[in-house]
Amino acid sequence: MKTLKRLTCAVLTAAMIFGLTACKAKEFDHKMLADFCEEQDFEEYDDFDDFYAAYGDIITFHAAEEGVYMYATKGDAQDLYDKVLNRFGELPTYDVSEATLFSYGDKEQLTVGYLFTFEETKEAEKLFKKYGKAFADDGENGEEKDYSYYIEAGDGPSGKDTLTGVYLKGNTVLIVRSMTKDSDLVEDMCAYFKVISPTEA
Repeated sequence: MKTLKRLTCAVLTAAMIFGLTACKAKEFDHKMLADFCEEQDFEEYDDFDDFYAAYGDIITFHAAEEGVYMYATKGDAQDLYDKVLNRFGELPTYDVSEATLFSYGDKEQLTVGYLFTFEETKEAEKLFKKYGKAFADDGENGEEKDYSYYIEAGDGPSGKDTLTGVYLKGNTVLIVRSMTKDSDLVEDMCAYFKVISPTEA
C-alpha cells in the first residue's frame, strides 16, 4: 500500500511539474524577427562596431532608409541594449543574452524594433514595466493568453504622431516604435508575432 501511495504521489508530482512547464510562456523568438527583416529585404549586420560606425546616428532618430537589422549575442547584444536602446542612460543596466534590432525609414517616418532576451526574467519584467510606463503611459495595457502588453498611438518627440508597442513573454521583451500613426510595417510585424498592434490603441 505504501508503495502504491508513493507511486501515486510521484506521478502526481510529475504531472504538476509538467503542467507548470507547459504553461510557462515561451519567449519571443529572435529568428522570427530576423526572418521578418529578411522578408522586408533589410540589410543584415553581424558586428556591432560595423553597425554603429555606419548607423550610429540612429541615436538621434536617423536611420537607414532601406532598412537594416542585426542579431547578436553576449557582448554585442549588451551593446545593442546599452548604446542603442539605453543611449541616454534612463533605463537600468540589465544583463542581456540575446538581442535583435531593426531600423527603417528616415527621421520623419522612422520605425524601429527591438527584441531583448535577459538573463533574468525579473529584469525583463522590470524593463517591460518601466519602458511601457515611459512610452505608452496614456495608452492601453493588458494581458493576453501568453504575453503582456502596453500599446499606444499618441504624441512623440516634438509632438509627432507615434505608435508604441511593448510586449513581454517569459524573459524576453519586444518593442516597436514608429514616428507615424499609419505604419504598415508595424502592423505586419505585430501580425508576424501574433500580438496586438498599437494601431489598435
